[in-house]
Amino acid sequence: MQRWERSQLGLWLLVLLLPPVPGRQKESGSKWKVFIDQINRALENYEPCSSQNCSCYHGVMEEDLTPFRGGISRKMMAEVVSRKLGTHYQIIKNRLYRENDCMFPSRCSGVEHFILEVIGRLPDMEMVINVRDYPQVPKWMEPAIPVFSFSKTSEYHDIMYPAWTFWEGGPAVWPIYPTGLGRWDLFREDLLRSAAQWPWKKKNSTAYFRGSRTSPERDPLILLSRKNPKLVDAEYTKNQAWKSMKDTLGKPAAKDVHLVDHCKYKYLFNFRGVAASFRFKHLFLCGSLVFHVGDEWLEFFYPQLKPWVHYIPVKTDLSNVQELLQFVKANDDVAQEIAERLGEAMEARPPAPQTFIYRALGPFPRVFAAEAVAADSKAVVEDQKLPSYVQEPHTPESGWDRLRELFVKDEQQRTSKELQDIYRAAISAGVIGWAYGGIPAFIHAKQRYVEQSQAEIYHNQLDAVQSAHRAATRGFIRYGWRWSWRTTVFVTIFNTVNTGLNVYRNKNALSHYVIAGAVTGSLFRINLGLHGLVAGGVIGALLGTPIGSLLMALQKYCGETVQERRQKDRKALQELKLEERKARIQFTELLPEEIESSLQKNQPKDDAKKIEALLNLPRNPSSTNKQDKD
Repeated sequence: MQRWERSQLGLWLLVLLLPPVPGRQKESGSKWKVFIDQINRALENYEPCSSQNCSCYHGVMEEDLTPFRGGISRKMMAEVVSRKLGTHYQIIKNRLYRENDCMFPSRCSGVEHFILEVIGRLPDMEMVINVRDYPQVPKWMEPAIPVFSFSKTSEYHDIMYPAWTFWEGGPAVWPIYPTGLGRWDLFREDLLRSAAQWPWKKKNSTAYFRGSRTSPERDPLILLSRKNPKLVDAEYTKNQAWKSMKDTLGKPAAKDVHLVDHCKYKYLFNFRGVAASFRFKHLFLCGSLVFHVGDEWLEFFYPQLKPWVHYIPVKTDLSNVQELLQFVKANDDVAQEIAERLGEAMEARPPAPQTFIYRALGPFPRVFAAEAVAADSKAVVEDQKLPSYVQEPHTPESGWDRLRELFVKDEQQRTSKELQDIYRAAISAGVIGWAYGGIPAFIHAKQRYVEQSQAEIYHNQLDAVQSAHRAATRGFIRYGWRWSWRTTVFVTIFNTVNTGLNVYRNKNALSHYVIAGAVTGSLFRINLGLHGLVAGGVIGALLGTPIGSLLMALQKYCGETVQERRQKDRKALQELKLEERKARIQFTELLPEEIESSLQKNQPKDDAKKIEALLNLPRNPSSTNKQDKD
């Protein structure tokens, strides 16, 4: 009996000493209970929105359009346009018109892309779209005026629309994104592939951030990283405003990192910049847990994401960030569940720019652009007149057309990539040529001066050294310049001929390098007569063959030749221009006729009313008596 009692006592002691089953129940009684309870409450109150009929965005649309439910007068629209709070657009007969001036052409193009996708279903209207970073209509402004902005806070009346960065015009980050973030549809696929390569168990458990100092709210995380690098890896990178290490908190700027490489980490941070962050929608797709700092700034898709359900909310001053990081590290399964919910939500209901634009502009109170054009001159401001627009895009068919296109600047006044490559190669060749000719000449001139000046008398050793150095410098400049201009001209001619042949024939071939070498060699030896011309051509062709073979092999190894990439870019650009042309084709000359015909439709009704009014007038007594006599 005593043995049985002892065994029971031992069993109870064993149960008491055993650790609890791992999971949420373990943490419910621990110091993490506050966070666990917040997650549970958020999940209980969370109702996933339906992706049908754009219902995820209904609340955003209704709230933003509420101040304008009573309508928008022509006077109000004229005031918005005159204040230059954004870019003036008009939609007339399913065609899109825009004022000539746009502060950021690529941003306007990004917005127009999605409008043009749904323009066939939109009524005639007029609107002002702000492509700056900051909202334009504070709530203290009375009455509220209609301006579309991509981001805002609760202190503004701006109407939110999808940012241009879903297509193009995002922030340029040199050298990884020299033309800016864009093409959400393509970028999305890259991020999903990276996420598949880095499942949760393989991800680095260090919190990660790379970005420029567009807001001082990011400073505490950078300082925490320097204090505890195992917990957080956060550094500042350069941007266009960077001037010194003061802009990166006293340390050299870190290298920029591709967004696809962020997917290697479990915990990623999203901060506001000047306004809402452009990176937020990209971080969704990494399969990582996102720490979203602050809740002041919004984009159109933010309301469908809920704190503790899809991301970890962090105070703006980051006072709780260290505790939150320790919490997710101690509760890895909870962190993974939140990350997976975010990924599932964005995969099932990704931000849909064109759908949102259609649903937002459909009920937008209209001021018909045709009425503004037809109104008398006193009521029409200059900015409301329809400007002329893009000419029909021309797809270069012949080789001469493609060559001519090389020297045409784009909308942002940038030269073609081919010419930029030629300029860069020429500068590099000049520097290399100067070093090749100047450094040996410097050494030789110094040695020769020393040998020839043995009998000279100098005031002191410094005088002798300075004299030798001056002689060496003269040699460096003289022979460096001779080699520099020769190599610059040689490389420029070679690249110009090769690029011209590639563009003219619309393909990359080894024969182009051979011909370019022959032409360059011949021109360099033309001063020696016919024999020199032929010899130079042969030598140039022999040099062009291995150079061309090496360059083509490197391009093939990279998976895509330069010419193939340029053809793809050119084709995509032409398709985009043609698509825009279909919707924006100019019909300004026909507009007066259309307005007149629309006015004439109502003419019979007006005439009938006038006739009825005349019949109801009191008759002339004299005429009445006369009719009675007859």
